[in-house]
Amino acid sequence: MSVTQEQIQKIAEKLSKIPGDNTKLIGDIKGILSYMDLLQELDTTGVIPTVSVVQKENILRPDVLKDKDPTPTEMLQCSKQKVIGNQIAITNIMK
Repeated sequence: MSVTQEQIQKIAEKLSKIPGDNTKLIGDIKGILSYMDLLQELDTTGVIPTVSVVQKENILRPDVLKDKDPTPTEMLQCSKQKVIGNQIAITNIMK
C-alpha cells in the first residue's frame, strides 16, 4: 500500500494541522504503510487477539460493604497528628 501526493493533500484538507507539502510527512506515512504491508504478510491464524501483553484477571480487591459510615471521631482517630477540639492541629506555616 502506498500513498500519493493527492492522498496526502486530501488528508491535509481534512485535518488542517497536517501541512500538505511536507515531503518528510509523505516519507513517514509511506514507511508506516510499508511496515503495515509487511505485517499483513504474517500468518496469524491461531493467534489469540490481545489488548495487552499482560493477561491478568482483575487484580483489584473486591468491594466490601460496611454496615455503617465512620463517625467524625473515628475519622480523627486515624490521624497521626495531634487532635484538638475535634480538629487536626497542624504546625504554623506562616511565621
